[in-house]
Amino acid sequence: MSGESLKKAQETGAESPLQLRDLIGYHLKRASSWDLHGANAALEAAGLRTVSMSVLLTITERPGVSSAEICRILRMQRANIVSVLAELESRGLFLREADPDDNRIQRLFPTAKGREEAQRMLGLVGAHEDRMLAGLTPAERDELRRMLAIIWREDGEG
Repeated sequence: MSGESLKKAQETGAESPLQLRDLIGYHLKRASSWDLHGANAALEAAGLRTVSMSVLLTITERPGVSSAEICRILRMQRANIVSVLAELESRGLFLREADPDDNRIQRLFPTAKGREEAQRMLGLVGAHEDRMLAGLTPAERDELRRMLAIIWREDGEG
């Protein structure tokens, strides 16, 4: 928490208990909640959520990916992806094609509109992140990204 944010929290009586402030997980949760709230607010204008953006970006970066692969990459439950894909497909952001080797598998390919929308969403969330991380230098942002990746990386895939 920056000095200004801490001062504001103290003035409003919202200062965290001392024992909580010693827990890194507490700070991660607070930062994550703040980030998620801001990212969702930024995407609200596009009528999407962060999970929709993550799925669409996966499709645009890995054309031909299957829904099962997306779930594995994003660590999503398979039941949760059905509604996200339906939402993105109804907006014309990707197309499905049967896998040439296994007709049971649907391969997902971004449309031009999907690629454009993915870039627009990245811009919206990027602007939010720039505001959120304004107090950090580019080197500090890189270091934060590096340290967080160490924490959440479970299988070495990042």
